[in-house]
Amino acid sequence: MVLETIDFVDFISWFEGIGGFDIILPFLLIFAITFAILDKIKVFEKKNINTIIAIIVAFFLIMQRDAVLLIQGFLPRVSMIVLTILMVLLVAGAFGFGFGDSWQGLSVIIAIVSILWALGASVGWDVPWLNWFTDQDVAILLIVGIFVLVIWFIIKEPKTENEGGALKGIGSFISSLGKSVGGKPSK
Repeated sequence: MVLETIDFVDFISWFEGIGGFDIILPFLLIFAITFAILDKIKVFEKKNINTIIAIIVAFFLIMQRDAVLLIQGFLPRVSMIVLTILMVLLVAGAFGFGFGDSWQGLSVIIAIVSILWALGASVGWDVPWLNWFTDQDVAILLIVGIFVLVIWFIIKEPKTENEGGALKGIGSFISSLGKSVGGKPSK
């Protein structure tokens, strides 16, 4: 049979040998992301121009070896974080635990910290940063964090049904800033 003669380990080795992981995949990734952004924001009406710009940006990126190494170190870590989060959601959903709006702020914070951790690890920072803290430092940070949470739960206003959460609050804050400096309010 034909499939018995195909060895995927040899194929991956061959693909790596021809520069698939160093040139082809980073080029395709940057091209796809750049083209999608240009096509979405409609800087140019013609797709031909968006394609040419995306190709040029992708070629410039693969010429920078440090940028390619950053992508090669960053993406596997982010993929592992996403896979871990999906597994947590899958297990939690299997036991009937739902994630509502109250998890929005926490999930944004976790996402930002996870991306910084993955980026830092791929750049060569010494992460996790907990190695810098002594046991006493960690205990003090935990106590301060618990006090901040308790105070926040005590002084926070009860949420009404019309409130939209943190992102809507940030949007209304930015809108009020726009009104105060004399600009037109954003919708």
